[in-house]
Order: sequence, then structure tokens, then C-alpha cells
Amino acid sequence: MEAALEPAIRRSQASDLAAVLALLKGAGLPTDDLTIASGLHFWVLESGKDLFGVIGLERFGAAALLRSLAIAPRRQGRGWGRQLVTRLEREAQADGVQQLVLLTETAEAFFRGLGFDVIDRGYVIEELKQSAEFRSLCPGSAVCMTKSLASPSSEARQG
Repeated sequence: MEAALEPAIRRSQASDLAAVLALLKGAGLPTDDLTIASGLHFWVLESGKDLFGVIGLERFGAAALLRSLAIAPRRQGRGWGRQLVTRLEREAQADGVQQLVLLTETAEAFFRGLGFDVIDRGYVIEELKQSAEFRSLCPGSAVCMTKSLASPSSEARQG
């Protein structure tokens, strides 16, 4: 009997697109702009050939949209979403992103538990407001949330 492979997170590749689209559509998340949004990158969670989790980041300078977190229903409730968010935050911060913003209709409590705060959409930088996510993909009723990734030492240097 073959040992079960430990799930791993990696940057997505072009060959992952069909599986990523299936996960996002299954979760009821927007997919219309995935192939045309500039600065949009995904990380996937897989075990062997089973791709069962995805998260996206759309960059706008020092700010970025956290997009499209989805875990296959059969794998939910095991902390995989939390691991994907942690990996995305670590890589975004290493790449100079200082603020994450997201829109959600169903996961406010989940993201609050990860340190995100609800904010009014009016406080989001203009570049983010011009994204397809803000303009048309997510309804106005979606909750807007943010989290600072700036380290205390970098905030002190800026202040």
C-alpha cells in the first residue's frame, strides 16, 4: 500500500488552470477575470495529483487583494485555508506588500480569526477600487476587510 503524500503548497502553473477554475466555481467565487487580471498569482494546495485548495493575490503596488480562497468540500475543516492564507501573507510581505484587502460574502468570521478587520470600501486605495473584483465581480453587499503586513520596524521608519 502506498503511503499518503503530505499536502504541499506551491505557486500555481498554467497546467493548474482547469483545476483552479473548478475549485473556484464550486465555491461560488468569481472567475471571469482570472486569465486577464494583471498581477494576479495563485498558490495551490495539493497531495499527489489531487489539487484541493487555492488562494490568489492581485497586486496593486504596496497593497494587494486577497482573492479566491477555496478548499474542496471533502478537505474543509482541517486548517488548510488557514495555511494557505499564512503562506500568501508571508510571500506577499517578503515581496513588499504592506496591506491586504479582501471582499467576502461568507467568510468574515474566518478572516477576523486571522487578524483581518472590517473597513468601509471608501478607505481602500483607488487602484484597488478599479479592479474587476471591486467594480463588478463582487456585489456591494460583500464585506470589505483589511490586514496590515507592515512590520513594526518598517512602520517606525516611516513614521
